[in-house]
Amino acid sequence: MVLPRLDAADASRLTPLVAEYSAALMHGPAAAIDEPYVRRLLADRVVEIAGAELDGELVGFGLYYDLPEAISARRAGQLDDLYVRPAARGHGVASRLVAHIAAIGEARDWVHLRWMVPEGSAAIALYERIAEPAPWRNFVVRIDRSVDW
Repeated sequence: MVLPRLDAADASRLTPLVAEYSAALMHGPAAAIDEPYVRRLLADRVVEIAGAELDGELVGFGLYYDLPEAISARRAGQLDDLYVRPAARGHGVASRLVAHIAAIGEARDWVHLRWMVPEGSAAIALYERIAEPAPWRNFVVRIDRSVDW
């Protein structure tokens, strides 16, 4: 498995995965994910995206941020999106992506890598094996109520 950092040259390969991910999580119509949007995402100065390739095919990605963490006076990683194509699930792709991003965080002296998981997600079983539950709850203030996931 190869775990490259994705950049603008990967936009055409990443676009279908982001579209699949959006469609899987949205409770209404999927967002309009196209290559220009993914190019902007890849060019965003605060976003980093790790890819996962099996046999030369991009089969997963992890989108993360390097953030200040005021409580510890250090930095932390926020894994915001993690997706593995259904055909590639069960091959260790998600756990390798998380481990890869955690290793980046270790090199950057993060205090932790954290992420949110939708209730009822099948991935929770994996996350319970590779991580520990956080001692906090998440909340959301919906600004655009037309977007529901």
